Amino acid sequence: MLQAVIMAAGKSTRTYPLTLTQPKPLLHVANKPVLAHQLDRMLGLVDEAIVIVGYKHEMIREYFGSSYKGISLRYVEQQEQFGTGHAAMQAEPHIRGRFLLMNGDDLYAREDIEGCLQYQYSLLSMEVEDPRQFSVLTVEDNLVKDLIEKPEHPQGKLTSIGVYVFDRRIFPLLENIPRSPRGEYEITDAVRALAQREEMHYHVSTAYWIPVGFPWSLLTANDFLLEQDCSEGVEGLIEAGVTIEGIVSLGKGSTIKQGSLIQGNLCVGENCTIGGGCHISGNTSIGNNSVIEMACRIDNSVVERDVTIKPFCHIAHSVIGDGSILHSGTVTMSAPFKGRTVHAVVKGKDFDTGRERLGAIVASGVTVLPHVAIYPGVKIDPNIVVDAGYVVKEDMKSLPES
Repeated sequence: MLQAVIMAAGKSTRTYPLTLTQPKPLLHVANKPVLAHQLDRMLGLVDEAIVIVGYKHEMIREYFGSSYKGISLRYVEQQEQFGTGHAAMQAEPHIRGRFLLMNGDDLYAREDIEGCLQYQYSLLSMEVEDPRQFSVLTVEDNLVKDLIEKPEHPQGKLTSIGVYVFDRRIFPLLENIPRSPRGEYEITDAVRALAQREEMHYHVSTAYWIPVGFPWSLLTANDFLLEQDCSEGVEGLIEAGVTIEGIVSLGKGSTIKQGSLIQGNLCVGENCTIGGGCHISGNTSIGNNSVIEMACRIDNSVVERDVTIKPFCHIAHSVIGDGSILHSGTVTMSAPFKGRTVHAVVKGKDFDTGRERLGAIVASGVTVLPHVAIYPGVKIDPNIVVDAGYVVKEDMKSLPES
């Protein structure tokens, strides 16, 4: 079998505040880390995954250990991050032959990975609306002839989206690429050099690609995965008097109490409680050991592990980080004026999320005291305490953003 190399070393400041306390590969979507979703798509295709780690790497090692469902895991630390080409080079001493290389913060479909594996050398591609932020392909006779990284005036919309098939011949090319204008060694420069020497194929995605580039990307990914992959399975207890209009996956030791209404796809982890009279709608996931107390409304949200949401809260289109406590009457507002999209602040600048509905992004360990209202798109840093009755109109930060 093949090896896989997963580039997962970056700090990912665009996903702050969620990644202030954990690396992006451990962010949960549909009750599973992003890295676990990637490994699941490679089961039976690879026998070893070499994970290039850096930022908070010890947390990844502790979570996954030495193997995952039969895939052996090897961790290689990239102590300084100088781009994707530099990350790929870290795996060189451990590569036996042909291997799969992929970004560590995007979700891909198994069928697209298999499509790439049809060829000795290949990459995964997709047409995008704004190719200026991607590597744009020039193709001829079904082969890649050139790649241009983030062109100002792109000649087409077909872009490389972060999955490659190589063998050891890529490494001498990586050793000889210069730094890009932004000071990084780009994998695309090595791909361009390889395409001049070998037949470099491209597989156009026939399924999906979900980049996890921003905190609200978790909501997009959660939506998609629960629509596509949510399978009904009840290992816990659903009390009499619960109304279900959708698919429910309920983990061991978890309970949904009487009088609750479930509308949509709900994925609940282990040892959770959903109190009586709750209304949960849309595509919602609730992580292990979380408690949603009575008469709460949860709509289309990602609730991580060890979260407590007290009675009479209304949480909509939001991400609630590990260990946070939302006291009674907390409301996350999720819609701006009609016809407008929600804006958020990313790295100090106003950013249009493109979402018509987006609630709060609450990092881990936050305590929200009773009767707090949080405006759409607001982010709250880890371990902050929000005073009772407060209206949160802008991001609450514990440290200056770096």
